[in-house]
Amino acid sequence: MLFAQRIKSAREESGLLQRQLASMLDIDIPMYSRIERGDRQAKREQVILLSRIFHIEQDELLSLWVADKVYTVTVSYTHLTLP
Repeated sequence: MLFAQRIKSAREESGLLQRQLASMLDIDIPMYSRIERGDRQAKREQVILLSRIFHIEQDELLSLWVADKVYTVTVSYTHLTLP
């Protein structure tokens, strides 16, 4: 949830509302909320757009996004392989 924490922090620092970001990303508010909580993965294009909106280095956000994906796969795999 590194990515989710980073975008939530950036949103709060910028004073934007979730509904404003959802509109900028062309998604509905509940979808953005799930991304920010870490319940749903953002799309790569959305990550790039968020980096522009928040003026965060694209590589930083993409790295956090990939790290979360790896973590999710690892946890899922661990649950499948444990007796």
